[in-house]
Amino acid sequence: MLYFTFALSGERMRLLIIGCGSIGTTLAKAVDEMPEIERIYITDKSKVCAAHLVEKLHKVKYVDNSDESLLAIIPDIDLVVEAASQEAAKHFIPFFLEHGADVMMMSVGALADDAFRERCFSLAKTNGGRIYAPSGAVTGTDGLRAASVGTIDEVLLITTKNPKSFSNMDYLKSKGIDISNLKEPTVVFEGSAREAATLFPRNMNVSATLSLLGVGFDKTKVRIILDPKTDRNTHKVIVRGPFGEVIAETKNVPFPKNPSTSYLAALSALATIKRLVGNIWIGV
Repeated sequence: MLYFTFALSGERMRLLIIGCGSIGTTLAKAVDEMPEIERIYITDKSKVCAAHLVEKLHKVKYVDNSDESLLAIIPDIDLVVEAASQEAAKHFIPFFLEHGADVMMMSVGALADDAFRERCFSLAKTNGGRIYAPSGAVTGTDGLRAASVGTIDEVLLITTKNPKSFSNMDYLKSKGIDISNLKEPTVVFEGSAREAATLFPRNMNVSATLSLLGVGFDKTKVRIILDPKTDRNTHKVIVRGPFGEVIAETKNVPFPKNPSTSYLAALSALATIKRLVGNIWIGV
């Protein structure tokens, strides 16, 4: 299971944000204005991108993304936020968990790798670190979490996006799918959440979140539809079981510079941080 705790409640927090992309930048700008946030470190493989945020924001300091530099600031941070990529998550999440740090993962799809997931969960338990995984760009996770206490018969995620958010995907090329020629909504993938999270690491992290909350990576089913006429990233979650049925549909506004990512994903990370530094929790 994922580890969700309230240990930071009521404290002034010091953050490290890994990644200066759409989510990392949005998050940095938002937390910079929060009185509960004392300090923000930020790192990225592109020092130029990070420098722009340092210049614009008040509490932000740049730190080199070398292991040595990051190790030096661990005593001075309360939470590490990974907002970069599955590749970055696979390197940095174990690194910080080994030193007992709390981490927030946005690239949850990395946990579809069983060995990596078990390593992270074991490190968290052994060294006292915590793993937080925001709901991201999907809704209905509260109902799925509740249903998982009993029996679940089916979890289906139907994702619809504009083809441009799936550009340069090797899987689609291998299937002979030319996204530039799509004229109507087209199903381009049907399979397990494990396959979806692995094949589409920039698009389908939500499938991993649902898997971890519900029936696992192999039993959670995913259907991906590319629609050239849509300007939204839509996720429809269907959960069925003896409890009844949950249907939750979210029509997300994508980031202009990164259409594979939805604005709600950044807001979910910010909401998680606000809950951690707050004293009142509603809907848990």
